[in-house]
Amino acid sequence: MKYYNLKVIILLKDNINNVQTYEKISKLIAYAMLKDPVLERFHEENTYKNYVFCNLYPIEKDTIYKKGNIYTFDLRGIEFEKMIKLKQVLETTENEHFKVIQINFQTGTQRNIKRLITLTPAIITTENGDYDIKENIELVKNRILSNTQKKYKKIYKTDINIDFIKDIKKINRIPVKIPYKNINLLGNKFEIQIKEDPMSQNLAYLILSVGLLEKNSLGLGFCMAR
Repeated sequence: MKYYNLKVIILLKDNINNVQTYEKISKLIAYAMLKDPVLERFHEENTYKNYVFCNLYPIEKDTIYKKGNIYTFDLRGIEFEKMIKLKQVLETTENEHFKVIQINFQTGTQRNIKRLITLTPAIITTENGDYDIKENIELVKNRILSNTQKKYKKIYKTDINIDFIKDIKKINRIPVKIPYKNINLLGNKFEIQIKEDPMSQNLAYLILSVGLLEKNSLGLGFCMAR
C-alpha cells in the first residue's frame, strides 16, 4: 500500500487565524477541481473523498498566519491518478486567500505503525447531531473502527470487520472549535496504539493515507505515524 503526498507551497494574501484555514484551504482545493471535469464530478459526489490535508506550516505562535508570508500544507491521498490530477489543477490556482507557488509530489510506502497521532482535530457527529463526544472513548473507538472499515470497503471492494486498536486516548483538554459554514465543529486529538497483525497495519496505514474519522476533505483527522 502507498500514499501520495502533495507538498503545496503557497503565498498567503491576507491574515488568517489558524482555525479558519481548514475551510479556506478546502475551498482552494474545491476551486481547483472545477478545472477538470473528472475532478469536478468527483467533488460533487456524496462519497468519501479519500484525501486529507494538514494545516499550514510553519506554525505561527500567535495563531495568526501572516499576509505576504510563504507557507506549506501537505495534501495526502491514496489514489494515484486523482492525486496527479490534483497536482495539475492546483499548480495554476489562485484565489482571494492563496496563490500556489510550487507543488512537490511525494510517495510514501507502508511501514510498521505503532501509534497514530492526530495533527489536526478529528470529528465525530453524534446521534443527536452535535460534535461533543464528552469523554466517551468507547464511542470514539467504535466510530473509528466503523469509519475505517467503510473506507476500506469503498476503496478495495472488500468487507472487513476487525478491531485494530490496542488502546486510544484523547490528548486535548477541551474540544477545538473549527469554524465551518457559520457553525463551529468540535474536534479532538487522539493517540491510537495499533495492533501488530498485517490487517491491523493495513487499516492504520489507510487512516494515515486518507484521514481519521469524518470531514477529512476539510483537513480534519490528518495523522502522523510512529
